Order: sequence, then C-alpha cells, then structure tokens
Amino acid sequence: MSNIKAERKVTVILATDVVGYSTKMEMDENQTLKNLAACRSIVDSLIEAHHGRIFNTAGDSVLAEFPSAVEAVFCAREFQDSIRERNRTVDEAEQLEFRVGINMGDVVVEGENLLGEGVNVAARLEALAQVGGICVSKNIHEAVHKKMELEFNDLGQQKVKNTVMHAVDISLEGISKRKPPKPPASPWQKIAAAIVITTIIVGGGVWWWQRPDFQPADQSKFAFKLPDKPSIAVLPFNNMSGDASQDYIADGLSENIITVLATSPDLFVIARNSSFTYKGKAVKVQEVAEQLGVRYVLEGSVQQSGKKLRVTAQLVDAVDGKHLWADRYDRTLDDLFAVQDEITEKIFFQMQVQLTSGARGRIYQKYSGGVDDMRLYKQGMKHFYAYSPAGHKEAERLWGELYEKNPEGGMANAALGILYWQKVWIRLSKNPKEDFAMSQKYFEKAHSIMGDGGSLTFLAFLDSMSGNCESSIEKVERAVQIDPSGGGDKAIGGSTLLNCGKPARAVELLKQAMRLQPYYPEWYANTTGTALLSLGKHKEAEELLTAVLQSESVSKRDQARALTGLAVSFAVRDDPETAKKYVGQLLELDPGFNMTKAKTYNLYKGKMTDQDFVKLYVEALRQAGVPEQSTSG
Repeated sequence: MSNIKAERKVTVILATDVVGYSTKMEMDENQTLKNLAACRSIVDSLIEAHHGRIFNTAGDSVLAEFPSAVEAVFCAREFQDSIRERNRTVDEAEQLEFRVGINMGDVVVEGENLLGEGVNVAARLEALAQVGGICVSKNIHEAVHKKMELEFNDLGQQKVKNTVMHAVDISLEGISKRKPPKPPASPWQKIAAAIVITTIIVGGGVWWWQRPDFQPADQSKFAFKLPDKPSIAVLPFNNMSGDASQDYIADGLSENIITVLATSPDLFVIARNSSFTYKGKAVKVQEVAEQLGVRYVLEGSVQQSGKKLRVTAQLVDAVDGKHLWADRYDRTLDDLFAVQDEITEKIFFQMQVQLTSGARGRIYQKYSGGVDDMRLYKQGMKHFYAYSPAGHKEAERLWGELYEKNPEGGMANAALGILYWQKVWIRLSKNPKEDFAMSQKYFEKAHSIMGDGGSLTFLAFLDSMSGNCESSIEKVERAVQIDPSGGGDKAIGGSTLLNCGKPARAVELLKQAMRLQPYYPEWYANTTGTALLSLGKHKEAEELLTAVLQSESVSKRDQARALTGLAVSFAVRDDPETAKKYVGQLLELDPGFNMTKAKTYNLYKGKMTDQDFVKLYVEALRQAGVPEQSTSG
C-alpha cells in the first residue's frame, strides 16, 4: 500500500454549463459549437481577469477555482450579465444560456485537476441554479454578502441528488425570486440548532470572521517599508471590449482615480508610471503589494458596447488578505466621470479619509472637456514621450485640435504648456526665449483653471531657468502641499530646487518621488546623484549612479549622465584612475561628448545658483579627461 498522502486544500469552486446543451447539439451541432466557442471566450477571459484557474472542462461545462469567494462571485455575475447582453444582440439561433454554482470547500489536488466534495457540491449548486442564474453555498454567501452590493435570496436547505445543502440565490436581472421550503421544526430541533449555533459562535465564530479571503501578501518580501498612513496602488483597469483603440477609456479612468486620490495628504498613492507597468499583465494583488510596498490595491475593468459602459472595481487589503469592497457601474460614455466620482468616494470611505469637495472639484475641471478630449490628450502624450521631432509634431497636431475644441480647458492649456517647453528642450525652437514665455503663459492659465500641483511645478521650473529662484522655491513648496502624492511633480520640484541651490531639500523630494513611483525614470536617480555630490555625499551618489548603469532599459543620455557623475565623484575623492576609466566609457558611448554637454546634462547649462559646485564639477571633469570641444568626426 502506498504511503503517499493525497494533497488537500480548501478553495472556491465555480461550476457552469449550458442549459439544454444536448438538445441544441441534436438540432444543429455546428451552430451550437460555434455559439459555445463565443461564450467560452467570454467566460475564459473573465476567469483570468478575476485571478481564477480553469482546471477541468468537458463538453459544455467549465470548472474553475478562485483565490477568494468575492473574485468567484464577481466573475459569475459578470459572466451572466455578459451572456445576457450577448443574447440581446444576436439571433435566437445563436443564443445560449448558462447556470452557475459556487461553493467553498475541501478538495483533493491531483496534478492540475481538483476532485472531492468541494467540487461535487459546486456542481450540484449549478444544477440547482435557475436559467441565467447563480446559486451559491451558505459559506460563500457569508463570505461575500457584506462586501458586495448584491441582493441574495436564501433558499434554505435544498435536496439535490440525494444530498441536502443550504443554498442561496443571487438576485440578477430577469431571475425570479424562489421561495425556500419551510419544513416544520420540532422543539428538540430548535434546541439542537441553538446548541449548534452557540458552539459555532463560541468555538469557531472568531476564526471564521478573521479568516482571510485570500492568501495575504508576505510582508517579509516587501520591497519597501509600509508608510505610516494608508497606502494604495491603483492598477490600470482592464479593457474588456477586445478593441485596443478603446484602451484610452480604461487608462483615463485609472489615471483620474490616481489623480484624485493623490490630492489627499492622508494617503500614500503610488504614482501612475509605476502602477501602469502592470498593464496587460496577469498579476496577483499580493505581488503588487510586495513589489510596490502598499497595503491596498484597487483593480477593475471597463467594457464598452456602443454608448453603453460597464465598469467594475474592487478594493482589497493585501496585508490582511481581505476584499473590502466591490461594485459594478452600468452607465453611458457620458457618465464616465460620474463613475469615477462614485468609485473614488467609495475608496475614501473605506479608508476613512475625507475628500474635500474643493480639491476634487479642481481636479475634475482638468477633464471637463469629456471623453473625446481625454482621448486626444492621451494620444498626444504617447507621441510627446518619444522626445523626437516626429513625436513632437504629432503631439502638436493632436493637442492643437484639443485646444481648438476647448480653449478654456485646463487639460488643453497644460498640454500646450509642455509642448512649448519640449520645443526648446529638444532644440526645435528658433526663439527659445519666446517659446519659454508661451509655455509659461499656458501653464499659468492651466493652473488658474485647475489649481493643481502639476502646472505649478512646471511654472516653478520655468522660473528657475530664468533665474527667478525666489518665486521658483515658493511655487515648488506650494505644489507639494497641493499634491503631496504626486511622484512626477516632486521629482520636477526636486530638480528645480537643485538648480536653485537647495540640494538637501531636492534630495528629500526626489527620494519621496522614487518611493511614490518605484518604477521611476532614470533621470530621478541621476538628478538625486548630482544633488548628493553637491552635498559631498559621494558614497551614496556612487550607489545610485551605478544602479542607473545597471538598469536594463537605460537610455544613452541617462548612461552618459551617470558616467559623468561617477567621474566627478572619483576625481573629487582623489582617485584619478577610476575617474579616467569612467570618462573613457563615456567617450566610447558618445565620442562627441564634451564640456558643453556635461554642463547641459547635469548642471542646467552651468547656470545653477551654486556656482562653487559648478566650478568644482567642471574642473573635476577636465582633470579626468573630458575635452572642451567635441573631438569626433
């Protein structure tokens, strides 16, 4: 006899199959198989989106396991709603209907398959479900009814295939309310029931309510220490429409929620750039929490059909392994911002943070032009980030159209502000002074409309470039107060303060930016490295700049910045051989590198307020072998 013990676990099982499948196959096999394939694509994608795993299929049936009851119920409701919507839009011959059953129980693991009573009960609940309905076990109901805004219909004890189980219907559109059986209870049965209930409450009730909904994140694996205030990452919402051109709706909704949450000084909100590294990836919330160092994770999906819009969202506590809240919103495209408002309010309520209407109102004005304006803005941003003449030209075309449609919109004015700034920065400008003035004009108008930290930070940067550091410093500090969770704004603010002779405060803001945005651009580290050099903290600067060189996707420009900083550091520390080694790598990377480029890359063209540091930096590079003029070509 084998001594190998079967592996067992407790998990959530979803079972579903087609109503009247055999009859449909007899009537038209080819059409039925085609219909089944279309419906399977819906259920398969939803199971994956809700972190489930299909472990068995047979003909028309699907068995899947989920990490939590909330995920399974959320998936089942979305599936039945999607099938119902599909049936409304296709001919009768193409329609299929499903039943769904969900149970949480003990199963036996056999390779990729799951067996046992937990699976059997789910299958029996599926058989008990109404056409187009969902029937769940009592323990599933207990796990989700306080976390999801659903209506439930308790069916009481039901006899299915010689088994008695406590079943609960989930009330859905078009599903009638069934009456539970009411068997007479004897006095002895009532006494026995009271004893059982008391035993559960005293002996196991505490365990049940403290039991996690899913495996909590491993705090020993956290890349960063949890902040001392509620921390959250908003993952990019999934575009469930199957049309990549509609990504802007899901992306815009995610970004708006991040923007609004970041207005609160009582929250620690991971910046957009880091959250969006997970776009299109099947990732567990535990992994997100561990990698970004946050407790809460918001995830959701957007599905568009014509003018109809369906948004789902759920908030989880990854540390405790709990689903805090989940909901669905059926709206039209015109209601997109109302949905954002509702979701954001829910999150603030759950995290016990009050959102002031003034801050929220200012942020919403930024997007008051509507969905079409958001599309133009986001499409232009993709081209803007190319930092190339062709990209600039296309961004100019798109944002010009945006401004023409809504010249009083905060978003449109901010777009033109960064466009004029980039024109100077990538050397397309024929009159830099005039273009900087235009940039300032548009940012001032954008800030007057939105009252945001982003526009104010850019105005501070422009002030610093014109030598008006007093105004620049004041604007940076005011922007930090307006948007305490803005990673990009803090980075630009830190860079601005370095230029204005405030390296210690610059390092503070840049480090905060890197924490808020764990997947930060390399220029954050390079600028922090320069600030640390100005403070004489060479070892810390060396660690940061070396890490830049080791980055997999570092640009040629950022490599050159890091090599320049390292050469300066070792020259100042009286290690000329190592300094010359880095200059050699620098000239190999960019044979045309010279003192003019060095000043442009790290010293704001040598116009920094701290001219003593500028002289130290320049002299160190000369000693290490950087030529005054280009020797290439």
